[in-house]
Amino acid sequence: MNRRIIWAWCMYDWANSAYPLVISTALFPVYFTIIARDHAHSTIVTFAGLQWESASLYSLAIAVSYGANALLVPVLSGIADWGGRKKMFLRLFCTVGSLSCGFLALTDRQHLWLGICAAIVASIGFNGSLVFYNAFLPEIAPPRFHDRISARGYMFGYVGSSLLLIAVVGALQLAPVLGIAPSGETAFLAVAPWSFLAVGAWWYAFAQITLHIVPEHRVHGLGTVSAAIQHGIGQLLQALRIVVRSPVHRTFLASYLAASMGVQSVIMVASVYGNQELSLSEALLVGIILLVQFVAALGSWLWSRVSEWLGNTRALVLITMVWMLVCIAAYAITTVSAFVILSATVGLVLGGIQSQMRSTFSKLIAPEQAHAALFSLYDIAEKLGTMAGMGMFSAAVAVTGSLRIGALVLGAAFVLAALLLVTVHRRASASPAWARITQPRRDR
Repeated sequence: MNRRIIWAWCMYDWANSAYPLVISTALFPVYFTIIARDHAHSTIVTFAGLQWESASLYSLAIAVSYGANALLVPVLSGIADWGGRKKMFLRLFCTVGSLSCGFLALTDRQHLWLGICAAIVASIGFNGSLVFYNAFLPEIAPPRFHDRISARGYMFGYVGSSLLLIAVVGALQLAPVLGIAPSGETAFLAVAPWSFLAVGAWWYAFAQITLHIVPEHRVHGLGTVSAAIQHGIGQLLQALRIVVRSPVHRTFLASYLAASMGVQSVIMVASVYGNQELSLSEALLVGIILLVQFVAALGSWLWSRVSEWLGNTRALVLITMVWMLVCIAAYAITTVSAFVILSATVGLVLGGIQSQMRSTFSKLIAPEQAHAALFSLYDIAEKLGTMAGMGMFSAAVAVTGSLRIGALVLGAAFVLAALLLVTVHRRASASPAWARITQPRRDR
């Protein structure tokens, strides 16, 4: 095991995590609403001859990106497995995604189509690159080290993206002093485009460390385009057969889908909940986001040790049960201090569930199997779970008019995930081949 290669692999988490935090979560949804809305005190946007809620139009753009990824990435991952081209596709998706962040900076009221297209392509680049990045984990170290390495990657991502967000918030606060713009919305509109450019540059620049150092073994030449596609489909079908024939793989992906219904939905709606239910200011919400990020870095480290002590499946069951309690608590809280404590708890289990789901799945992949193709199915499970979770949350809020009821509904997703993980543990325990995900690490 080469420590330099592991460090280089983790640096891609450092590079790409700036996109979901700074752009997707903190800046672009607000920026898009301000520049696209028809009137100053409205959230209605006229686009393509129709009127939209700004949030729904942006959500539609992200949904389109998910659909495109679902169509493109599985076949490309099969090609990457066959030809030993994971790094080539990682470079392609990284470059496309980071460049698209720059085009977000050119978005204005007259060029909404440019912002929407750039948002779609940036999301495709981000999510597509993760499939090929994750597929290196089974190759760079033996399975017994995957928990700590996966956790280290997420720690890099949480800390790196937080540092960039702190710089952006600092620029917003100092905008009047630096003569950039007056405070408030004017400063935000002046600083945000430069922040999009900074994210793109950060993502691309630090990704070069991973691309230059992490090795890849070439298996076959790609040959003609038709031959490459044929072999790519063959690798994808091989991955699908593994999942269909293996109860452990099949049930684990189902548990990941269920967990993603809750996790991704909580990430997306937490700020809205804080603003609408507790009337928290935007400045306080940004501070809470940073708190969650730094606690999540600690959570990644902590849960990797718990996984080594209890075994992956037991640790994941424990994590999902904590998530369930978080959703129940969200129904009941009424004070700012309670929301801050709950957010810190979310950070603790966010780092745990993301890093340990990834490492557990990597341990289920044998060296001779199609790593990228299998991780493309892992990615699809997450996206399907995200869409199902948001749909379930939206339906609950539409029927009851309460975000708190929506939080309780998301808690049910974690109950389902826990039950499925218990099934994974039971099935895996029946075979010595899967002891690496059910048993404590013996040499820790």
